Amino acid sequence: MVRLPRYAGRHYFADPGRLRASVESFVEDAAGVNVPGALCAVVVPRGTHPEFGPIAGHAYKLLLSTPLTSALTVLLAPANSAPNDIGAVLCDPADAYATPLDLIGIAAPALDELNRVGVAVLRAPDDEPVIENHLPFIQVVMGDTQCLPLRIPPGADLAAPGWDSAAAEFGLIIAIANLPQSHEQIACDAIERLDDRLFTGEAPAIRLKGLFGSGGRKPFAPSADAAVLALAIRLARAKGAQHGQLLARRGSQAAFALYR
Repeated sequence: MVRLPRYAGRHYFADPGRLRASVESFVEDAAGVNVPGALCAVVVPRGTHPEFGPIAGHAYKLLLSTPLTSALTVLLAPANSAPNDIGAVLCDPADAYATPLDLIGIAAPALDELNRVGVAVLRAPDDEPVIENHLPFIQVVMGDTQCLPLRIPPGADLAAPGWDSAAAEFGLIIAIANLPQSHEQIACDAIERLDDRLFTGEAPAIRLKGLFGSGGRKPFAPSADAAVLALAIRLARAKGAQHGQLLARRGSQAAFALYR
């Protein structure tokens, strides 16, 4: 069973030649950046190709020169249409996603392993464009890789102990999320510090009085994007990441490298 592309011709080129050329252009036009350590995860923004391509190109260009320790690439995407009370993460029931470039398979054994270690995974159809829009970038830059595309609802159980053991089996983590609007700089600082407390609602160690309004306990409202950022930081830390680096930014759209 294959999930067919639904946003081709609207969010990106449907013609394979034009699609590949546009993705290659976004990557080639990005400034080359090196990180002084082993890459564990990247954060890239979401939207249509014209919207996120110039920013995400910086992160994907970094992958061209990054040796990967595992063929399993994990995608974390916000499940914006999911109810807030769903504690499981979501994965399409298909065996593969189709793009105008080719098929990219879903790593079923990795889903079984998540369930085995206590991370609940619900196989539910993916009606959103977030993962689909990024797959051509992965295909162009990374070639034939195993993919584990997970959609993260706002209420996903990010504290499940199984995430840490699962992270050891993951290769590169690609987290697709935009920064919380009106708090973009605060979010950038938190990602560079690998501090997920700002995204999970826990009080950070240092707080400026009045920065977040009265009380100032939860700077970001619960959202699927915030859940993706928190989980990406947690998994990166479990893989040994100690540093975050901003690669490019335009408003709430930013690209980061998380490395050890």
